[in-house]
Amino acid sequence: MKTRAVVICVAILALNAVSASAEFQVYPGAQRDPKLEQLANNDPRSQGAVSEVYLTPDPFEKVYEFYKTVGTEDERMKSHTGPKLPTGGSIQWAFFTFDGAKDIGASKLWAKIQRPTVVDPQFKDVRDITSIQLVRKK
Repeated sequence: MKTRAVVICVAILALNAVSASAEFQVYPGAQRDPKLEQLANNDPRSQGAVSEVYLTPDPFEKVYEFYKTVGTEDERMKSHTGPKLPTGGSIQWAFFTFDGAKDIGASKLWAKIQRPTVVDPQFKDVRDITSIQLVRKK
């Protein structure tokens, strides 16, 4: 009987740990951007996922450090560099999961942190601002 009680307690603690890790937190001071959300949600590559997009003028490094404390970084994406900009610069990005999944492919709740923010696929509107795109898969 004691073994069964221990197993039940461990299962409850494990469920609480998973649900606690599933909490996305908006970066302090970041503001939601409805226009960028609409673009993300209308992208055919979204495959039914729903995005929320937040913007902050804070540097990428500061936002990255915040999400390292609340999410799990997708280690396999560290080796993928962001696309090159027409100006020759590059995009900084990082990917975090919030549901206990080890990578964004398996996750139903993940975010991409990026700077600069590219508004259109042709790179005609590139903003020197950090974006946080939260993705919820069904």
